[in-house]
Amino acid sequence: MARARLKRISREREFLSAAELAHAIWREHYAGLLSGDQIEYMLERFQSAAAIKEADAQGCEYYLIRVLGVNVGYAAFQPDHPQGKLFLSKAYLLKDYRGKGYFSSVIREACEMARTMRLKNIWLTVAKNNRSSIAVYEHLGFIHTEDICTDIGGGFVMDDYIMELTV
Repeated sequence: MARARLKRISREREFLSAAELAHAIWREHYAGLLSGDQIEYMLERFQSAAAIKEADAQGCEYYLIRVLGVNVGYAAFQPDHPQGKLFLSKAYLLKDYRGKGYFSSVIREACEMARTMRLKNIWLTVAKNNRSSIAVYEHLGFIHTEDICTDIGGGFVMDDYIMELTV
């Protein structure tokens, strides 16, 4: 089986590709988890090409997830050196590529990034009602460490778990 590879986003067309992937993935995956209004709000505020480019400029590194040269998802990482942790801010795969081991490849690369930066953990947030993603994270060794509820504006909140993996 082919491995998923991370390709650092640096060109305008790559930012657009990540945003297109976000729109396809979010509308499919989150349809039963979040309201349509919240999905559209979050896509515009956090997953548009402009928002991705801005976050990248502020230190959140974005990557396309590629399998055999095809963009199948995207991920974003932000080092949190004072905490000794790497924040996995985004990690999304198109539906046809889930459950095939590609996300494991992404996590292996994230672990290598963390080790290179001398960071001890990878952490992420996941919606409490996102059972399928929670199951994947647990399978990969992440553990639930905290509950958080974050106001994201527009009258919406994200009710999440924080999960961590020791690298």
